[in-house]
Amino acid sequence: MALTDRQIERYSRQIIVPKVGGQAQERLLATRMILAGEYADIEAPLAYLAGAGVGAIDLRGEGEPARMQALAARMLELNPDVTVAVQAQPGVDVNLVLALVVSGRALEEAAALAAAYPRRPFVIARLDGPPRIGVFPSPPPCPRCAGMLTPAGRSRAEDAPAVAMLATVEAFKLLAGYATAPEAVIIGFEGYESKSHRIEADPRCACAVATGKSHDDR
Repeated sequence: MALTDRQIERYSRQIIVPKVGGQAQERLLATRMILAGEYADIEAPLAYLAGAGVGAIDLRGEGEPARMQALAARMLELNPDVTVAVQAQPGVDVNLVLALVVSGRALEEAAALAAAYPRRPFVIARLDGPPRIGVFPSPPPCPRCAGMLTPAGRSRAEDAPAVAMLATVEAFKLLAGYATAPEAVIIGFEGYESKSHRIEADPRCACAVATGKSHDDR
């Protein structure tokens, strides 16, 4: 659906960004995604995604239900173009999953989502140290065979909020089609520097078995 004049004005600063434009904005508004994590970790990313015009966002958050519902309501005030549902019914198809993991419960949710959506783009940020981000545009590989679903480690990393937002930007880029041929990568952090490396699928993993191909076959 074409953007209205009001939407063009609302998203004008985003539309003029190279590799975004009006068509990417239309894709964002037609998108449905899942955002999973603890309340403290999803609040800022949710505001970013809602403000960017991601059309429908399903929250799988760890927090008091009333608090989560209030957060969802605030997003409608921020941007009436979007809808935010708390703990939406399972089985609904989505365009992407973004999981922010720092606790055992958040890790269990991320693992369940990876199993439920084995062929959907998936971005996962481990905020429990050492912080790292896994970007999976089109599994395989998937978060499991890339080692992103290992048991929770140390307590929350000091730079967890920044890492969560960087993961959110990676999710935005996938949804907007910002990269024409995105690769599966792990992004690690050393002080103020980030370093990424390409990853391969484990042929023994269910994601590779289900598709009958490895990363190099795509």
